[in-house]
Amino acid sequence: MFENEDGLYPILTVEEAREYLSIGRNTILKLLHHGALKGFKVGRQWRIRREDLIEFTRTMNTDIS
Repeated sequence: MFENEDGLYPILTVEEAREYLSIGRNTILKLLHHGALKGFKVGRQWRIRREDLIEFTRTMNTDIS
């Protein structure tokens, strides 16, 4: 896969998204289960689209302000 200018792949694993957000594994799994962060499952593993992760960070930034 090819990285974008922000250094992210188009589809991320939980670990990759977790590192990008600097949060724990349990926290990102809770966000996925509650629908706060959009994702989809491939078998038993979650995947997150880069666009959804970026949108989540934008939403979080506006919620904080």
